Amino acid sequence: MSVELVREYFQKMDLRNSVPCGGDVKIPAVVGFIFPEQLKELFDKGEKPFILDVREECEVQKMPFKAPEGVEVKVIPIRELTDRANEIPKDKPVITVCNFAIRATMAKMALDLMGYSNVKVLKGGVEQWNQVNS
Repeated sequence: MSVELVREYFQKMDLRNSVPCGGDVKIPAVVGFIFPEQLKELFDKGEKPFILDVREECEVQKMPFKAPEGVEVKVIPIRELTDRANEIPKDKPVITVCNFAIRATMAKMALDLMGYSNVKVLKGGVEQWNQVNS
């Protein structure tokens, strides 16, 4: 990834209102987070975004993402993301997930740079999601 691509990516973001002085932090909206409760609402409405789990297979086996029936969860470790991007649909919403949202955020940035336009990061990661949905 070139410095120029990263520069172009960040220039597209309007960060002026992301952290107002003395107000609520609005960074999740800028970064593209979706909170577990919001994702659950989507599922409850019958929407089925593509769930991209960027953890290693051993992590997924220890703590799988509990998706509703009919929701596709694809495991592509972040180290394989660029080589396997063709497995990720561009025509539907994509939610990136990992344990705590660190790798998922990096995956979202990479997908944005690859031309994906509807990617969000699950805030709090799989652990928080599973707690909300247990």
